[in-house]
Amino acid sequence: MSDPGTGTTDRNVIIISGDSLRYDRATDPEVMPYLTRRADEGLHFSNAVSNAGFTPGSFPSMMASRYPSSIDGIGIPTEGGVTTLAEELSEVGYECGVWSDNKFVGPDYNYDRGYATGSGYEAGLRDKVREYVDESSRLFALLEFGYMQIWQRVKNALTESHYYSTAADLNGRAQSWLEERDPDSDSVHLWLHYMDSHHPYEPPADWMPDDLETVSNRSEANNVTRRVCKQDGEGCTDAEIRDAGRLYDAECEYLDTQIESFVEDYLVPEGWLTEDDILVITSDHGEIIDDYETWGEFGHGNFFCEECTRVPLILDGPVESGERDGQVSLVDLVPTLLDLCGIDSPAEDLLMGRSLLDDPVETEPVFYDGTLDFHGARGQVAKRFNTEAVGEDTYLNTEYGDGDERIVDGDERHEELDAFVQEQLATCSELAADTKAIDPDSLQVEQHMKDLGYLE
Repeated sequence: MSDPGTGTTDRNVIIISGDSLRYDRATDPEVMPYLTRRADEGLHFSNAVSNAGFTPGSFPSMMASRYPSSIDGIGIPTEGGVTTLAEELSEVGYECGVWSDNKFVGPDYNYDRGYATGSGYEAGLRDKVREYVDESSRLFALLEFGYMQIWQRVKNALTESHYYSTAADLNGRAQSWLEERDPDSDSVHLWLHYMDSHHPYEPPADWMPDDLETVSNRSEANNVTRRVCKQDGEGCTDAEIRDAGRLYDAECEYLDTQIESFVEDYLVPEGWLTEDDILVITSDHGEIIDDYETWGEFGHGNFFCEECTRVPLILDGPVESGERDGQVSLVDLVPTLLDLCGIDSPAEDLLMGRSLLDDPVETEPVFYDGTLDFHGARGQVAKRFNTEAVGEDTYLNTEYGDGDERIVDGDERHEELDAFVQEQLATCSELAADTKAIDPDSLQVEQHMKDLGYLE
């Protein structure tokens, strides 16, 4: 294996991300012991945050080192305008594959750029119906209602069917792809984005908690957690709220075992992950659970509280292990990996992040870009948002410390953060003028937002 800076394809690049995976669960040995151990043994960025609170806003930063406001639309352009990690790696000889069951991570939003294999989510019954029935018609609405209210419940009750493909399913697809390759001669970039920790929380039967109060089977788990998240806990009983939290943790526990199995029982013994290869473990955003009453939200969205935006970021490979507590964000992921692979991209000017391999990394505010005019910055002590709902109230300024958040009056720190936000937005506006993606008002976006539980 070569050293960083040579620009060779000797290092496999494996990225594992969990949708809606909270930082505190990923580093809790009682919930996710394997990820906790990887954090202890690797390079652990303990103060990492997402640049947006939900997948459509977060993935441009993760895959292309771009804030979503720097792109005109949802996703990334069909070609040009941005460069992706996979495009940069495939240009120097990597074979690249991506698997997820999140539609916002798939080819519909051009995230297959640079990936020769792995088409993101697999088309399900609802997607096939859309090919033949007008989505705006009453027939489509009736068919969708029948699928969600009747057929999906029957499937969940009688089989181990899941709303999303499970981690085991994605691992199987990736393993099948790798088995057609030779770790001694082929260099690969593999990205697995798991949906198990995304609502609805419906863990496999063997992982259902024993202490549930309102749920007795997986079908009920699906229904209860979907309702809790869609209603943000409003109108739900305390027992249902507690069950939703337990089921979320159960999904995290299941995901932890599947990641461990894929890495330790396959990637390592088969030679795809040696000490010279790169493994990244992270999440696109967190999940509001414990403080849902404070934020008026159970789940995630345009909310920049710590629960929603604090994420795990673990890097293992030819790097010095240890903990770095300086503030970093996901927009820095692509530049860091290109740096670690020794790749000087000719499209470097399209990247908005920075490499985290510089030691020490100069601390500066993190730009929150939630889209839909939700913007803000997270400094070392203070945070400032242009708007954020807290129940029926809104506020402009927040301050946090020792894990607590509270509304405060603005001061000079918030004025500095506001100036930083305005500077970032101006840069984004210039870039977006020539970077067209998917129309956010399209039926495609609306339906996918409904599928993921963002819209009713």
